[in-house]
Amino acid sequence: MRLLRSLFLLVLIPAAIVCAGNEHITVAVSLQPYSTLLKMLGGARLNVVTLLPPGADPHNYEPKPAIIKAFSLAKVYFTDGSGLDNAWLPRFLGANKNVQVVNFSRNIEWMKAEDHDDENELDPHIWTSPYRMQLLAINIYEALKNIDPEHVAYYTARFQNTQELLRKVHRKLTSVIMGLPLDRRSFIVFHPSYGYLAKDYKLTQYAIEVNGKEPKPRDLAKLIQMGRKKNIKAVFVQPEFSKRAAATIAKDLGAVVVETDPLSEDFIGNTQKFIDALSEAKKR
Repeated sequence: MRLLRSLFLLVLIPAAIVCAGNEHITVAVSLQPYSTLLKMLGGARLNVVTLLPPGADPHNYEPKPAIIKAFSLAKVYFTDGSGLDNAWLPRFLGANKNVQVVNFSRNIEWMKAEDHDDENELDPHIWTSPYRMQLLAINIYEALKNIDPEHVAYYTARFQNTQELLRKVHRKLTSVIMGLPLDRRSFIVFHPSYGYLAKDYKLTQYAIEVNGKEPKPRDLAKLIQMGRKKNIKAVFVQPEFSKRAAATIAKDLGAVVVETDPLSEDFIGNTQKFIDALSEAKKR
């Protein structure tokens, strides 16, 4: 954990030293994890406007006037093209008709959203997978080279450092999972945020909520029965959701309960929490 955090800070900090005094480019992005990735790749060349503030729930968020004003100054909007971005984009484009829209999810295979009323709804949580963050980083890097060609060498150095850090996280997660017995490679999470991570690393995710709502007693009973059958020993809960159901399930299963925040700007630290939880669950 300490090594990854040190490397993470090394990617973020030196930018001000290298590019001090240079005019930066204002760019916008929807979520905190994407904002961090942009800062890792763009350093002091970028002024990043993040549309969703820390702690806000993207499912019912309404952008405040200050955010819309900040967006009006952006030269580029980096979008993953998900339903979430598509819902916000028309409103933001009304405030900034000249913004360049760059979709950085090129070559990303999307998954269908779990427990959602609309069967065509895509799961937006691609950033929770370290493997897919490497793919996103490639797309952002290519876009930055086109947007700001005079500073390609700067972006290349930061891209190489960022990719090395993401590869370390990927290898660490892979190593922990490879050390798990096959019957310990399932987990429960309140909101199904880790579908891409589960798919990429051969895990199985089970959601507590049902169609975006708190589970009823019979839903909990079914989930506990399934958890016993699958020998699940890790239950994850996000800060914006109720912990009551997760605690009930974990107590019955003898599982570890871990609070993770998939929307945190520290997406590497959040992945480390996930890794630590799997390691702890192995002991139970």
